[in-house]
Amino acid sequence: MNHLAHCFLSFGEEDVLTGNFIGDFVKGSDWKYYSDGVQHGILLHRTIDAFTDDHPATRQSKERIRSFAGRYAAAVTDILYDYLLAIHWDDYASASFDDFAEKTYEQLKNRVKEMPAELQERLPRMLAGRFLHGYTRREGLEWALDRFSRRMVGGMDTIALVNFFFNNIEVFSEDFQAFFPDLLAAARLRLDELNSGQAR
Repeated sequence: MNHLAHCFLSFGEEDVLTGNFIGDFVKGSDWKYYSDGVQHGILLHRTIDAFTDDHPATRQSKERIRSFAGRYAAAVTDILYDYLLAIHWDDYASASFDDFAEKTYEQLKNRVKEMPAELQERLPRMLAGRFLHGYTRREGLEWALDRFSRRMVGGMDTIALVNFFFNNIEVFSEDFQAFFPDLLAAARLRLDELNSGQAR
């Protein structure tokens, strides 16, 4: 999953959110250098990524876009699923999207000095652009995919991919709705384990 899901699956805990948000930038055993709550977020991030990669519904989505994204299909699916989470928000969240996003922006801003240098430099621009809100609009999804394509070897036809996605959004939504309740339950369980001091 991408930014929106990782933030949502931090369950409102600021320490966990911080770790979940920086998870991709903390390699190997470097998570041990952070405070306990942030450690929990980093380890939760890894659980979310592994669970997502292995779920049969996400594998279906990856195959649907394989011709567009090739070996980057998993990462592209993560971005598409953040859009699907945004449009199905009321199925999973008690707070409104705007309330959640504004609280998340404030929490991340509070913790920027604890983040890896690359994120310290990048986060102010993300906050200024209200990056979570980008996942609520087709234009924001296109922008995120275009930015990702620029980092791919050979790139991809973002417009063709986006058109395919929206022409088939019902089947992608079915994939997502078959997957996300399972991820939500797995993430809650993992965080409960971490908070109770069980095995990492």
